[in-house]
Amino acid sequence: MTKEIRIGLLAIVATAMLIWGYKFLLGTNIFERSNTFYVEYGNVDNLQISSPVFVNGFNVGTVKEVYMKPEDLSRVVVVLDVDRKIKLPQNTIAELRNAGLMGGKMITLAYSGNCDTDCIKSGSTLNGKSLSFIESLVQPSEIDVYVESIKRGMGGVIDSLNQSLMDGDPENGLGKTIADLRIAVANLKSMTIQMNTLFTNSSDHLVGVLTNIEAVTGNIKENNEQIAGLLQNVNQVTSQLASARLDTTILKTNRALGSTNKAIVSLDETLEKADATFKELQTLLAQINSGKGTMGSLVKDQALYNNLTRASKNLDFLLQDFRLHPKRYVNVSVFGKKVKQYDVPEIDPAFPLDTTSH
Repeated sequence: MTKEIRIGLLAIVATAMLIWGYKFLLGTNIFERSNTFYVEYGNVDNLQISSPVFVNGFNVGTVKEVYMKPEDLSRVVVVLDVDRKIKLPQNTIAELRNAGLMGGKMITLAYSGNCDTDCIKSGSTLNGKSLSFIESLVQPSEIDVYVESIKRGMGGVIDSLNQSLMDGDPENGLGKTIADLRIAVANLKSMTIQMNTLFTNSSDHLVGVLTNIEAVTGNIKENNEQIAGLLQNVNQVTSQLASARLDTTILKTNRALGSTNKAIVSLDETLEKADATFKELQTLLAQINSGKGTMGSLVKDQALYNNLTRASKNLDFLLQDFRLHPKRYVNVSVFGKKVKQYDVPEIDPAFPLDTTSH
């Protein structure tokens, strides 16, 4: 046998064991032959696949599959995988019940008698029945017994409680509580009597008070619009006051007043300096008017003013001539060429300006 064949056989065996293990965990033994039955329920109440199937408390199979009936989606089909050795008679009912107090579901196959020839065949559909929580835990025939036991127990408890209330020690425990309750009830009864008397004696006053209240409410209703407007105005004022932040404004005002005081002191100092400056300026203007100093000479000396005016005009002539005839002042030769002598034109543009200056 080659290595490849051994590997292939090992893979087949491993796959078969995996399938068998999966089915075994679901409660199905593929090596044992079994019968398949179908049951329909209106509600399976979270019945799971691999839930047990019992007969007289003995596990005879598992739930193989649960699905909705295609023809009628209001019905649920449950597929049961039951041991082949179990023979079910025609009156078999598949009861869906709770597995215990902790939850879980199971199916019990209930029937009466045995079958030899007329047994349900594999692939048939069984009658289904869903049991309530109490029916699942207690047999229907035993429910009356349990209820009677509960009644007797509750009756004893109630009798004991009544005896404690009637004959209890008024100084301790429940008896003291009952006595306190009686006193509280008596006080409450006395208070109600006093209140009734008070209301009877004060009925006329109460009617007058209610009449006044009705009149006040009527006036309020008549002036509802004015009151609404007043409240709206108050709301606006309070909103404006809140948005204005008066505390912050007052604080800023105080700071501004302090700064203003400082500014006033500084302004006084500045005014004093300005006064001294104005006095010096007056002295300077007086010297200028009298012709003293350079500024005085510039202001009072007419010859100096005429010379400055003439110099300004001559400078203007020079710049104008330089702009019109730059070669008269600058002559550059790159290759050593002889500089051409500049001839003054017959009409010099500066000549009319020069003549007009005199």
